[in-house]
Amino acid sequence: MFLLRLPYELMVYIVTDLNLDDIGNLAYTCRASFQLLLENEELAKWLFQTKAPYCLEARDAGTSKNYASGFRRLLKRREALLSVSPYLVAIVGFADKWIYENGVLCYYRERELRILDLYRSADSEIVVDLQALLDTSTPHKYKLTLLYYSHNIVSCLYSRNPRDRFNRKHFLLALNALRGEVVTVLELESDSKLFVRNNDHFLYYGTTTEPDQEGDEYWVIKGFDIAARAWIRGRLDVPYAIGTDVGSTVCFEIIDGYFYGLSNLRSLAVEEVDWVSYYSCFRFPLSKDGFSSVQHLDRTRALWRRDHTKGPLEDRWTFLRLLKDEAIGRLKIVESRMEWSKTSIISRHTYYTSVIEFDAWVGTGSDNPTTASPQGVTPRTWPRDPHMVHPGDDTSTLDVTLTKCPLRSYYPDCQAFIDLVDDSSSFDSRDQKLRIRGGSRRPWTPGELAQLGDRASTEGAQGHDTLLQQIYSIYRSDSGLFWPPKQDPSIDDPALADLYAILNPPGYTGNTHGSWDERSMVYVTGGMDGGLRAMVFVSWDPAIRLAGIAPFPGKLTIRRPGIWAPSNSPKGSANAKGKSVETAGRHLTLVPDATSCPRTSPGSTAPLLGAISSPCTSWRTIKPATYRKKLRGYHFACTAIGGFS
Repeated sequence: MFLLRLPYELMVYIVTDLNLDDIGNLAYTCRASFQLLLENEELAKWLFQTKAPYCLEARDAGTSKNYASGFRRLLKRREALLSVSPYLVAIVGFADKWIYENGVLCYYRERELRILDLYRSADSEIVVDLQALLDTSTPHKYKLTLLYYSHNIVSCLYSRNPRDRFNRKHFLLALNALRGEVVTVLELESDSKLFVRNNDHFLYYGTTTEPDQEGDEYWVIKGFDIAARAWIRGRLDVPYAIGTDVGSTVCFEIIDGYFYGLSNLRSLAVEEVDWVSYYSCFRFPLSKDGFSSVQHLDRTRALWRRDHTKGPLEDRWTFLRLLKDEAIGRLKIVESRMEWSKTSIISRHTYYTSVIEFDAWVGTGSDNPTTASPQGVTPRTWPRDPHMVHPGDDTSTLDVTLTKCPLRSYYPDCQAFIDLVDDSSSFDSRDQKLRIRGGSRRPWTPGELAQLGDRASTEGAQGHDTLLQQIYSIYRSDSGLFWPPKQDPSIDDPALADLYAILNPPGYTGNTHGSWDERSMVYVTGGMDGGLRAMVFVSWDPAIRLAGIAPFPGKLTIRRPGIWAPSNSPKGSANAKGKSVETAGRHLTLVPDATSCPRTSPGSTAPLLGAISSPCTSWRTIKPATYRKKLRGYHFACTAIGGFS
C-alpha cells in the first residue's frame, strides 16, 4: 500500500517513531499529501507534547494556542542550525559595554543604558539615563559593568572612583527598567569575579574570596528576595575550589526553581594525584531558607569527566554550559574541549554531553550517592556513550587558531556545532573576514548502511580508538559548512559584498567576541582604540523579524524548507502604578522618580520591551531602536524552498 493512501490514524502512528527532523523531511516531500503533519493544530499540539515539550516554541504555542505555526517554527530553527543558514543578520547598534542574555541585548554608550528585546522583534528600546538615575551632585569618575538580564531586571556593577584604591566603592545595582523601578542597590565588599543570576522572585550574586595559601579562591553566594525587598539572611560558602572562569571552568544557572553551580575543575592537587577529573555540581531551592538545603553531586558515575592519561588539553578552547533538554526536560552538561590523543600529534575539537539527575538521588541519605563496587572501590573511569560524544574537526582538516575563532557554540538537541571564524589568511585585523562555520551529524539510514557495509564503522575513523569507530558506525557527520559563500573576486556580486560588510562592519575590526543561545548569537567587533564596538545579531529563528530589515536581494544556495514570516507579537501596555523602592544594605543615593510608572496588573501578561509609548520616570524613556536608524541587515526567509507558511 502506498504511504499516501494510509488512513490518518496510521499516519499518526508512523510519525510516533520519527524524530523531529524526519517528520519535517516527510512533510516537505509532498505538501498536498503530508501537509497535515505541519498544519493540523491537534496533531501539532500532540507532537509538541511528545517530541519537544520543553522548547521555547512549545511554551509560546501553549500561550497563543497556535500549535501548527509554532511547530513549523521549531522545525525551521533546527533546519537553520543544521544547515548553518541563519534567517537574519543585522548590525543592531554600537556600544562601549554590552551583554546578551535571554534574548535581550543590553548595551551602554554615551552614559545611557539601552535595552532591546531581540527575541520579540522590538522596534524600540528602553533607555536609562544614568546621570538622571544616579546622584552626580558631587563630581566623580565612575565605571559601569553590565552583569545580567532576566525577567525584565538588568543588573550592573557601578564603580565609583574605580582607579582610586583608597576611595573607590562598588555597588550592585538592579533595575526593572520596564517598570521604571530600582529593585535593589547594595554596596559590595568585593567585586572579584562578580556574577548575577535572577528570575522574577529571587536574585543571587556571587564573588570569590582572596586566594588562600595554596592559591585557591572560593565562591561566596548571597541572595535577595525581590517580593519582600530584603536580602536573605546568611550566605552560601562553597566549600571547595571549583574554578573562577565563568563559562569555562564554572557556570551558574537558575532552572526550574533551583540555583545550580557546575564546575569541571576541582583542586589541582587532587587531579595531579589520580589524573581523573570529575564534574562537581550543587543546587539549592529558590527560597528564603534555600542556603540550608544545598545538595551536592561529585565523583559519581554520571559526573565522571575524563581520564587525563588519554592526552593533554588546550584549556583555552573549553566552554561549559548547563542546559535543559528540549525533549524530556533533563539537565545536561555541555562541554567543548580541544584534545590531543596520546597516540597522535593532531588535536580534535570534541563536544561532550552528560546528564545530571539530582532527583534520582534525593533521599539516598548522602550528598554523594555511591556507585562503588562491592569491595567499596569507586571505579576510576566508565565507558563513554557514543550518543553523548560528538567529534568535531581536527587540525588536519581545519587549521584555525583560537584568535581566529572568537565564538564557539554547540546545540545538543540538534547535534550541531557552530563557530564564528575569521576566514582571512592575513593576521592584520583590518583584513578581517568573519564567517559562520559549522557541522552536524545524523544517524546513518538503513540504505546507507547497506551500501557502505563494513566501511560504515571505519568511515573517517581510520587509526582512531574504539569509541570513535563506534561513533562513526552510528552517525554520518557533515562538517566544514561555511556561510555566507566565499566571495569570487572574478564575479561582481554587490549583494554578497554588502552581506560581508554587515558581518564585518567597515571601520570596526578586531577585538571580536560574542554570546550565543539556542536560537541566536550576538558578537561585537572593533573598539581596538577604545572607541565604540559594532554589535552584529545573527538569528536562527524565523519568527524574529526586525522592523525595516529588507530581504536579501542576491542569491544564496540555502536548502531549507518553507517560508514563514509571522507578524510581530502584539504589543501590550502597562497599567498600574509604580512605587518607591526601599533597598537593603548600604545605599547609593538615587534620584526619586519624577512620575509614577505603570505596572502590570495581577494575572495579566507582562508587556513586551518597547511597548510603552510614554516616559515613566525622569531617568527612563522609550526611543526607536538604533538598528532602525542604520538599517544594515538582511533577512533570508524568502530564499527558502518549499512553501509552508
